[in-house]
Amino acid sequence: MGVTCIQRIAVAASAALVSASPALAGYAASAIVSGLNNPRGLAFGGDGALYIAESGFLDPAGTGPTVDIRGATYRFGETGSITRFAGGSQSRIVVGLPSLSAIVTGETAGPQDIAFGADGTGYVVIGLGADPAVRAGALGSAPAALNLGRVMSFTGGSPASIADISAYEGANNPAGGPVDSNPYHMARLSDGFLVTDAGANALLRAGDDGSVALVATFPGRDIGGGFPSDSVSTGVVVGPDGSYYVAELTGFPFTPGAAQVYRVTPGGDVSVFGTGFTNITDLAFGADGNLYVLELDADGLLGPGTGGALVRLAADGTRSTIFSRGLVTPTGLAIGDDGDFYIANFSAAAGRGEVLRISLVPEPESWVMLIAGFGLVGAAARRRRGFTLAAPRA
Repeated sequence: MGVTCIQRIAVAASAALVSASPALAGYAASAIVSGLNNPRGLAFGGDGALYIAESGFLDPAGTGPTVDIRGATYRFGETGSITRFAGGSQSRIVVGLPSLSAIVTGETAGPQDIAFGADGTGYVVIGLGADPAVRAGALGSAPAALNLGRVMSFTGGSPASIADISAYEGANNPAGGPVDSNPYHMARLSDGFLVTDAGANALLRAGDDGSVALVATFPGRDIGGGFPSDSVSTGVVVGPDGSYYVAELTGFPFTPGAAQVYRVTPGGDVSVFGTGFTNITDLAFGADGNLYVLELDADGLLGPGTGGALVRLAADGTRSTIFSRGLVTPTGLAIGDDGDFYIANFSAAAGRGEVLRISLVPEPESWVMLIAGFGLVGAAARRRRGFTLAAPRA
């Protein structure tokens, strides 16, 4: 009977701790990769390693051609790269990828995101941020500039072009307005890719055969500026239901709470899945079925703060911020098999970019409960031992 009592107390103590842990648990971040040049998207390969797309940097000694875009002068270079992280060690495995950098601010478009095929082949999407015509026009003296705005493979040998995403915008401009293409994030399908075009406000499907087709566009709307603001499509992920989930950054005035998450059927039907977000850059579904949303700047790009946030969007629509400390211009999100979150941080900084690993850890109160629970079980055990010793003398 005494043993049964102890077991019951132990089970009750354990149950109390388990039930309290989610409420008392917190998250802690550690930088596992550093020294990156404008890191953007990231993905785990079939080998278990983490791969990071680095958009590159403005080479002060660069001699590449220049182009004026929206009042700023950009120089073409080949400073984009891909970094691999495994076993606590990082190394750049691909260098010399195309990049386009603002001469004054250093803002750079280059490798934006990474995905892997079932056979282990790696793919990278290269950004642009301009009318696709500039690739053969103002930048025409640099043949490699034609690889801006494309999906390329990078596993084995030299990177090779798979599909020209930006050419679709140049030929069709499906959302209307100025011709502008900036392929941003991607998701692998069985026979191709989903690619968001932040400049075109569109979701495209690229086939392994090089074909590019429109899936959906995201029209502008008034978010408080008195005029239609661009949607600016960013993150994309295939959901457990087979639908495509697309995030938006929104355009000027970058109103806090105005960004949405869309659900897009494979047939192209668009509906709003989540609202109330601010300047979203990426999305990922967790093993728990919840959608995790990465915000670039939680109080808006025009607000006084610069901190981003990782937000959980539950199936019932409930939103909760699970981490924000130290997030500065975060753009890439991946969830590991270990359940930890991996975020590309300082995405607008050459040489200062990093990847944060965000892990669930007990808060001090949880440790107190754990110790108290063990103490309770210990006390019960001591009482039981006392009864056993006393019994023969009765």
